[in-house]
Amino acid sequence: MKKFFLIPTLLFFVCGLFFAGFPALAQAKVIKLVYTDHNPPTSYGTIHANAVWLDRLENATNGQIEIERYFGETLAKGTDAWNAAKTGVADMAWCAMGYWPGMAPLTEIMQLPFIPFKSAEQASGILRKLYNTFPEFQKEYEDVHVLINYTAGMYRLLTVKKQVKTLEDLKGLKIRALGGPQTDAMKALGAVPTMVPFSDTYLALQKGVLDGVITPIGACEIFNFHEQAKYWTHVVIATAPFAIIMNKAKWNSLPPDIQEAINKESGYDTCRWLGKNYSDALDDEGNKEIAEYAAKTGHELIDYTPPKEELARWQKVGGKPVWDAWLARVNEKGLPGQKVFDELLRLVETEP
Repeated sequence: MKKFFLIPTLLFFVCGLFFAGFPALAQAKVIKLVYTDHNPPTSYGTIHANAVWLDRLENATNGQIEIERYFGETLAKGTDAWNAAKTGVADMAWCAMGYWPGMAPLTEIMQLPFIPFKSAEQASGILRKLYNTFPEFQKEYEDVHVLINYTAGMYRLLTVKKQVKTLEDLKGLKIRALGGPQTDAMKALGAVPTMVPFSDTYLALQKGVLDGVITPIGACEIFNFHEQAKYWTHVVIATAPFAIIMNKAKWNSLPPDIQEAINKESGYDTCRWLGKNYSDALDDEGNKEIAEYAAKTGHELIDYTPPKEELARWQKVGGKPVWDAWLARVNEKGLPGQKVFDELLRLVETEP
């Protein structure tokens, strides 16, 4: 009788230990997140910024999340990234906000011409602070969950045959510019903004279809524009805002401890870090590559930075009318355009 009683007792004890382990096993289950990004996997920004940040998220959650990464538009086109995250095609998406004019009008303040940003690191921190400060700014992203805000490098003027030193030098030049504020600014300055795909710009410069291009230094080196052009005019014409967003339902489904870990890796300091490592570091690398090319071939880029008085003219003629037009558009929508603009200018002066 004792042996008969002992066997079920032992079975009950062993089974109890087995099922007691279920909660721990459930907590250890890895959550997979799908990430889409139109940047190629071999690009500088992917290797030194975006992919590093994704690694940091996985490490911060002790491996409780695993991010399945689709770079180079292998899951969704860059132009479809926002909807991919919104609809759940992807859980996370890298978004170039300039793809959707009018969708986030306050965010477009970062595209206004001749705002004197010091760097992408600074501009990224400013963008994040504007997002954090104004509820109307946050409302532009209400369909998704925002993880990161940061910016491209500073767009400057690269020309082929003529050094642009003054407003008068720009008259009639055919300049490749992004649509919207860049195009409006070039028109106001007397240039002829010309829409050419970035991938076709090298040939357009070579054949004289374009006299110049507005581009960050890093992109200049990637697309080899420096082989055709000869002159840099170092005026901060514009930058471009980016966001990394998440499907809202997916975010809400994550356990609080995982949300907290992700948030710690997605704040103001990280936004600045991404701006620096995605954009500013690429510009530094571009400068090195361009210098090496000049040393080998003798074809160098001649730099020129206009004095403050001339920059003020560019800002007055090409900047202020575009600023006023933006203010009019956002004011019509009942948005606090002037408050956001005033805060932007204050932060440009005070942020490192």
